[in-house]
Amino acid sequence: MLEQEERDMTHADQAFAPVEANTVELSESTSADADFRVERKEARNWRISLLSERGSHWFEANFARGGQDAGVFETDLAGANAFIRKARLDGFRTEYIGPLARSHF
Repeated sequence: MLEQEERDMTHADQAFAPVEANTVELSESTSADADFRVERKEARNWRISLLSERGSHWFEANFARGGQDAGVFETDLAGANAFIRKARLDGFRTEYIGPLARSHF
């Protein structure tokens, strides 16, 4: 895992190429250990779904805004990237649903 993170940091400025160990086929249901799911909904809209109770508490403390659905947060690409980065730094796992596969960060 540590080697993978070092490779990710070394190649951060290159195009994203998911490592096979972190990618599963779309037919598989959500990972039980993911705290959040990030998926693109429209050209500029990204949806972040809360999958775990632990993640929900962290989300409420860091990102919740009045009037939002308790389980879903919509943002732009910059917001989604910032969310994934902060969640990862704080020890949370995010499931990204791409056009061909699911990846976990």
